[in-house]
Formats: sequence, structure tokens, C-alpha cells
Amino acid sequence: MNSRESADCQIVESRRGSAALLAASLSLAAVAAFLFTMGGPTTRSWRPLQKDGLSSTRNLESTTQLKPNADASGNSTTLQVPMGDATDLSATDSKLTAHIAEKAEPVVRNVSSLKTPVGHSVEERPIVCRRIGDGEYVVLMMAAIHGNEAAGTPLLNNLAEHVVANSELLDGVTLVLMPVVNPDGVESGKRYNARGVDLNRNFPAENRQNSSRYGLNALSEPEALAIYQVINDTLPNHIVTLHEPLQCVDYDGPAKDLATVMSEHCPLPVEKLGSRPGSLGSYAGVTLGIPTITFELPPNAATQSPGFLWRFYGEALVQAVLHRHSAIK
Repeated sequence: MNSRESADCQIVESRRGSAALLAASLSLAAVAAFLFTMGGPTTRSWRPLQKDGLSSTRNLESTTQLKPNADASGNSTTLQVPMGDATDLSATDSKLTAHIAEKAEPVVRNVSSLKTPVGHSVEERPIVCRRIGDGEYVVLMMAAIHGNEAAGTPLLNNLAEHVVANSELLDGVTLVLMPVVNPDGVESGKRYNARGVDLNRNFPAENRQNSSRYGLNALSEPEALAIYQVINDTLPNHIVTLHEPLQCVDYDGPAKDLATVMSEHCPLPVEKLGSRPGSLGSYAGVTLGIPTITFELPPNAATQSPGFLWRFYGEALVQAVLHRHSAIK
């Protein structure tokens, strides 16, 4: 090889190196922009789970279809689409620390799981409750109290699969799940139930307001009554309810420590939004004093697959199962 050929080769290699550096920079910028869109600042130490970061991934990429969001009047709204290629995010952190540092021999080997209808909607659709485990500490989680906020439903279904497959997570815990508490609203893609009542304003909280939109009286709606009865029957030690689209971890009652733990394991910051009139947070968190989390997913959550949502928010829900409220430790 003569001197000119050698110089040409050096130029080619230099260009290749520059192109590779530029591609890597663009990839990192896309990931950073995407994480910001999903609700969390990029300076936090949290990273998304690998695609196979938790053991129960065999059914996570299910074909669950979520209806588009609607505004308060029931009209469809445009959802935000995140930047970046979601399929490449698993490569951003191949060394994710497991939520259990050393997996010991399972404490609960044969975990019980029972699904029962606990009520019916205005249009007679069943409201199903699933109890998993038989521990004294009770964790209640629910989703889709607003029909146009159903992204939490597949998250709770995946959580159920995960804790059954990893029964040691339920040592001393009973997990109570209500994945769809407003089935009529989910069917229509609207916020309210079939009578046009906001179920998350229909509880007997001290700050409730009677109206046609909030219900002429507390628990006027069968869906809210079903939730009320489950709370009375199970006496949960803390409650997590999944919503959209405010992308934060809100809390009512003595739940700041739980909100902090959950925020540390997902891209959502803790933000105290304040108790709404007659809301579940106002009733359970303030009136009853039960630590209550409102887990607000971002506005684009309904456009994502169940497996993708699990990678971003599943670990926060697992931590909510593991958490013990400090007042009763």
C-alpha cells in the first residue's frame, strides 16, 4: 500500500468513527427525550426494566386493546406519542438490579387466587375482584374508575401474573385487585359511568358535593358502591388506584413514604395534587386515614403495549406490594 492509499484509508476510518459517534449521540438523545415524555426527569437514577427484566413476561405482550382517551364531555382526544423507538429501550440498561437482591426459597409456595364478582355496573356488566394470597397485610389496587383511563388494567393483570409466579412477594400479604371498576365507561371510552356520573366523586368523603355529575348522594352509583363494599370487607392497609394522564404519584392520607418508594422505581415524580370532592383519595385517604396512592400514568400510556407499560411501571407496583405502612410496622 502506497502513502496515498494509506492516507485514504485513514480518512475513511476517521469518517466511520465520526459517523458512529454521531449515531450514538442521536440514540442517547432519543432515549432521553422519550424518558422525559414518559413522565420522569432524565437525571433520576431510575431506568426502565429490560424486556425480560421480571420473570412473568410470557404473556405481557398480549393483544389487550385500549380505547382512546376522551375528555370530560366524552369526546375523543388525541394522545401523545412518545419520541424514540420503544423497542430499543431494553438495551439502555442490561444490568438492571433485581427487586430482590438474593432470591431466597419461596415463603409462600401455593399462593391462593380467587376471582369473584363484587357488583355490577349500571348496564349489568360484572365488576370482578381478585384476591391473591392470604396474609394479614392487605393491599388493594384498582384501575379504570374513569372509563377513558384504562391503561392501568393490563398493568394490574400483569402484576397478578407476576406475584403468582413469584409467590415469595406475598409473604404476609393479601393482594386485592379490581382491574376494571367502570366497565360501562371502558366500553364507551368515556370518563363517566352509563348515567354520566364521575365515580371518583361519588364516595362519602367529608368534602363531597352532591350534584348530577358527582351523584345526587354518596354511593348512588353501583360501581362506587362495589368499591366501598370491598374496602369494608377487606380493610386494606393501603390502596393504589391507577389513573391517567397527570404523570405523577399523588397521595392522600399518610402515604407520602409509599409515594416516595413507588416514584423511585418508575419515571413518575411525587406530586401532591390535593383531595378532590368525594374522590376515593378523599374518602379512603383523608376520611378513613388509609394511605392512598393515585398513580397517574402519562397521557400517552394507552398507546403503549402491556409489556411496554410493565417495563416502565411494573416495578413500582411490585414495591407497593412489598411496602408496609410505617404506622403499623
